[in-house]
Amino acid sequence: MSDKRFVQQSGIDAFNGNELIVKGALESQVGLMAGYPGSPVAEIFTILEENADILREVGLWGEMTNDESQGAAALNGAMDVGVNAIAVMKSVGLNVAADPINIINYSDKYGLSGKKGGAVVVCGDDPHASSTQVAGDSRALMEHLKMPIIEPSNPQEIKDWIGEALRLSAYSNLVVGYLITTY
Repeated sequence: MSDKRFVQQSGIDAFNGNELIVKGALESQVGLMAGYPGSPVAEIFTILEENADILREVGLWGEMTNDESQGAAALNGAMDVGVNAIAVMKSVGLNVAADPINIINYSDKYGLSGKKGGAVVVCGDDPHASSTQVAGDSRALMEHLKMPIIEPSNPQEIKDWIGEALRLSAYSNLVVGYLITTY
């Protein structure tokens, strides 16, 4: 059953962190959210699936890929056609996605359509292994991949900074890392 809060244009409502990421994507005209589920961001794919009908009506397509590298490769395709896109993965999945992200960040992205799409990797970090089997902190790998890093510190920033991350990506022609950390 679809949750109308996602397409609500005004008013006040309560969202959890993963819901705020989807809401921020909608408000920022993201056309594609793809990736592979893992804690603490696995719920994003449930949200996308349960709300697929209303999300597609407003132009957001959600796709669970076979692994994180396919989600990152989808960013490349979206950027080529001027579509804002987000890949979602847990911290250990960033290792799997490193090759396509590296290729994107070292190529000259002007877009086949003449428009630049922004590309963001939402990465769920768990530095204390409180929700995953392996502790993970993605900052060093993101830095190595030349990814600017945005780390929201409160619920409002989680939603609002999605758009800022996309603008930074389109301006810099780099995939932007968006860290969500569990404690």
